Amino acid sequence: MIKGLLGVVVAAVIFAAIAYGILQILGIIALIAAFFVVLGVLAFFLIFMLLFVFGFILFFAAIYYMIEKKPTVTPGEYTLNMEKGKNEK
Repeated sequence: MIKGLLGVVVAAVIFAAIAYGILQILGIIALIAAFFVVLGVLAFFLIFMLLFVFGFILFFAAIYYMIEKKPTVTPGEYTLNMEKGKNEK
């Protein structure tokens, strides 16, 4: 049984080496690597642009929120003793 498994492993390694050699000679491995590099650069650029646009929108949304948010203050005389705590009525 071990001889059979060893034979299968050796045959798989030999087949993989021959397939790799043929693809290397034809230049297909370089094309595949270049394809993945191009995809990586495009993904990086797309993620960067999306984060930039999201940050740009959030920046102006925060400024708009700070300008439009008016505090509600009722006029009068207040002291610290008039403030209620967490569990007070």
